[in-house]
Amino acid sequence: MNASAPHPAFQPPVETAPAAPQLPYTVQRDEPHLFARVADRVAASALRVRPGLGNLDLGSVLDAARARTGLVDWGDGGFQVPLTRLLEEAASGGLSPLGRCITQQVAVSAVSNRLSLYDYVRRHPEVRSIPIERPIFVVGFPRSGTTLLQNLLALDPDSRALRFWELLAPTPTHADPTRDRWIRRTRARVLVGAAYLMSPEQRVIHEVGVDTAEECWPLFQTRASALNNDLMSGFTGYGDWLLEQDMVPAYREYRLQLQVLAHGQRDSRFVLKCPEHLWFLDALLEVFPDARIVWTHRDPVECIASYCSMASLQIRNMRGRVDRPRLGAHLSSRFLSGVERAMAVRDRIGGDRFYDVPFERFAADPAGTVREIEAWSGAPPSAVREARVEAYLHDQRGDGQGKHIYGAERFSLDVADLMRRFRPYIDRYEIPCHSAA
Repeated sequence: MNASAPHPAFQPPVETAPAAPQLPYTVQRDEPHLFARVADRVAASALRVRPGLGNLDLGSVLDAARARTGLVDWGDGGFQVPLTRLLEEAASGGLSPLGRCITQQVAVSAVSNRLSLYDYVRRHPEVRSIPIERPIFVVGFPRSGTTLLQNLLALDPDSRALRFWELLAPTPTHADPTRDRWIRRTRARVLVGAAYLMSPEQRVIHEVGVDTAEECWPLFQTRASALNNDLMSGFTGYGDWLLEQDMVPAYREYRLQLQVLAHGQRDSRFVLKCPEHLWFLDALLEVFPDARIVWTHRDPVECIASYCSMASLQIRNMRGRVDRPRLGAHLSSRFLSGVERAMAVRDRIGGDRFYDVPFERFAADPAGTVREIEAWSGAPPSAVREARVEAYLHDQRGDGQGKHIYGAERFSLDVADLMRRFRPYIDRYEIPCHSAA
């Protein structure tokens, strides 16, 4: 197949970056939809009646998590410093009543998951001995094909991705596996349903389901060390601080959660995906020295514009409105620091553990790209894997709900300036940049 022509089954990201002023964009609204506005009014009323519902101080969050779980041992206290930074910024203003309640509940859930994690490890000390060998980490800008690539790699019979319901609650909650799975999946289903009611555009941009393979950043919430709190919720001061921290302890705890997720399961290679790893490759490779890094590359302007469109959904629900120029400037800066930090790590350690995936080549031949990655990573040939990949590409794609339409101009992105700032990255990986045409 011609490398410039996309594979007929290749859809994500199913999106176009139109020349201004083509409309309508997928995300038209800077203000929340009706359901989110109603939820905000309900939250405001609830906060007046029970102000403690929105408490964003550390003590209140810890007390609420202990009350929810009945547990008291959360391992070391290293999570309290980043959690305090996050809560202090959230409490300083800028959040809607709904955003305040969401932030408080996310924090309580994170500490609850932490309590459950260390309780589980106490009861099953053998967990710490489970090997996590040669995991594959798919990294790259959001909207650069990472979702499809992870899904295809996870079709290998000896591989495993993490599903949305597992990421929300990594530790079993019930002794009976069937009952446990039902509880955790039901919670995930409720959350997904609420998210679509508040942001119906999400189905077009990136459809999430209870069982879809998703980014693994939620595992960092137990240590309050997820950059997603900055990228998708606008806690920029927290993000500035986090980028200066040693992330090795967070990655060690992340590894412990993978061991819990592997406990009682057949041996499988983890196929994990998250753009956030770009910022912290040094810590990742210290904790996972045999990891294989698969790095997708796409025109950064298209990725930034597309991600701004997606991030605006959560920002408007958390804050009541989106400041689009501010969001565009912030995410542009963050994306640039991500590739600069990743390239610096690669320069320091060498490129043996990296496999580069140009977006255009992947779009033209996804099955061939997967075949090459599997061979590079040391996986033996597999007729089962080949058949599964072809079937997935032909029959099982579930994200064709529509076409994501976005534009750099909507977020006041200066294409020429971005091309200049990202030039070292673009040139190094020979990235075609259609946005500059």
